[in-house]
Amino acid sequence: MSFRPMADRENIFFTFFLLLFFFLRIYKIGTHDLWYDEVATVGYAQYPWSNWNAPLYWIVLHFWIKLFAVSEFTLRLPSALFSFLSLIIIFLLGKELFNKKTGIIASVIMGLSPFHLWYAQEARDYSMVLFLGLLSNWLFYKTLRKSNFKLWIAFVLVSLAGIYTNYFYIFLFISQGAYILFFEKLNFRIIISFLLLASGFVLYLSRFLSKFYFVWQGFWIPRPQWKSLIITLENFILGYSGFDFLYGITNVLTGLFFTSAIAAVCTKAGLRKNFALCLFLFFIPVICVLFFSRIFFSIYLDRGLIIFSPYFYLILSLGIFFLKQKVKVVLLTILIAIFLVADYGYFKDWMFMPLEHHLGTYIKKPVKPVVEFLKDNLAPQDILAFTNESTIPSLRFYSQGRRYPSFYYFFDPKFPDSSWLRPIQEDSYNIPFYKVNNLKFKRLWVISSDWGRSGNLDENSQAVKNWLDKNLRLELVKEFEGLWIFRYSK
Repeated sequence: MSFRPMADRENIFFTFFLLLFFFLRIYKIGTHDLWYDEVATVGYAQYPWSNWNAPLYWIVLHFWIKLFAVSEFTLRLPSALFSFLSLIIIFLLGKELFNKKTGIIASVIMGLSPFHLWYAQEARDYSMVLFLGLLSNWLFYKTLRKSNFKLWIAFVLVSLAGIYTNYFYIFLFISQGAYILFFEKLNFRIIISFLLLASGFVLYLSRFLSKFYFVWQGFWIPRPQWKSLIITLENFILGYSGFDFLYGITNVLTGLFFTSAIAAVCTKAGLRKNFALCLFLFFIPVICVLFFSRIFFSIYLDRGLIIFSPYFYLILSLGIFFLKQKVKVVLLTILIAIFLVADYGYFKDWMFMPLEHHLGTYIKKPVKPVVEFLKDNLAPQDILAFTNESTIPSLRFYSQGRRYPSFYYFFDPKFPDSSWLRPIQEDSYNIPFYKVNNLKFKRLWVISSDWGRSGNLDENSQAVKNWLDKNLRLELVKEFEGLWIFRYSK
């Protein structure tokens, strides 16, 4: 990118927003303790070649933490940087596909979305694969127009990096191939490029098949319903920080912007091919993941679909661009105001919606104070137990190898439902709560959590607590911002 002085109002406006986006991604990034998946990230980064996940992110993090050590801030900083760079690439892609203003609007939507703020501040691979997917598609578009050999090589290398960062990239690869079949003429260079991508992934195929088989046997993700698509679109805009009223307004605005985009494409033939590229890169992967999850086994999670979200924003941005000036200003002002409310909610840990709106995601809990409390109060004859497994890795991580008394995880055998293919198995650490009386202990410490900021335990945890309240004597209740400690005795 050649440097040009920011002289006109449009560039000054965009530069201001880029600075704001960078600030939002860094602000309070190290505040929350590491949660379940982030603790797993530390382990993967220490031995990046020894697990069945796509390895590139863990390899990058492996050398990153050798330079900067392990802390909440350093672990999450690469995600923030990849997320910020993605905002520049979506601007470039929007500019190439449509025009400069559409690129700016798309960058603003993605930059202010609490959904992207969430994963910009989480030590996982989502922001990295988002960046690589955008960069790949920017190169993909330019190579189709210019057919430059160096651009093709860059496209192949970036796409391989994407596949080796997150397996959801495969659906993006499929969408690129579908677009070529419908809208481009096959040539030798295209065929060789896609063969190189396919053969490059074969090197890691055995690890991929191992994970595929594990998930195939049954995983915790419930099968998606058709309304899951609406929830996904809502989350792409407002993340997990909204509430019914805000989601309702954004649904109306989304409908208006999408209708405006369709109307513009119908009247301007020159837009159709590039608009179709955005449709292919967004709808084909999301629909493929949905149908795969309904027919075979579920892999449908909004955070996994993040790689496809930029093309949704580009469609909405095109619709906004073609609105009448006064209408555009009013609706953009409303949209930005909604974003600011939701961003405020993100930094204030709002999470009001039901679990189906934030599957596999919850407010990060303050584990360090719990560790200190247990360190001062747990006795050798006591038992430490959990009503769900979400806090166990974090507690072990911050305990730094401290050996606890007997350690159990209770579950309600009725909790796994028909959408789960593999029920939770009982073992020496994972027992039904009604077998508590078989255990020998002086005091039983039970750790539970809510999944948002509701103050209510999840269904399983509440069932466990109800039974314990009836059969044991409750001696102490202590809360740490959504983490609960209950102490019982016989």
